Amino acid sequence: MQPVKRVVDVTRDVVVIAREVKGKCAAHIKPGDKIVIEGANISLEKSDNVCGYALSNIMPVIFAVRLGVDLDKLGLKGRLWQCVDPGPPYTEGGTVLFEVLPMGKIKNG
Repeated sequence: MQPVKRVVDVTRDVVVIAREVKGKCAAHIKPGDKIVIEGANISLEKSDNVCGYALSNIMPVIFAVRLGVDLDKLGLKGRLWQCVDPGPPYTEGGTVLFEVLPMGKIKNG
């Protein structure tokens, strides 16, 4: 039996870009801020502010994009995803709309 390849060896890196902010984001994310995911790690050097709450909501999309899944075939139109804070008028915080984009081609492992 062949060993299963590590996910990090057969995926691609991803960039998550903040496209819109409504209200005041608790993580101080602004439009244009990015989160760069290289392999299994968030590149803190290449990323702006990182929000764990937002990542919890968009992580399934990040993995799908990393693996090259066609989101349209999953019934998902586009790569825009919103963080879990609904923002005004429901909370005093803010909500951020993120775009999840691939960086380069999938590794062939």
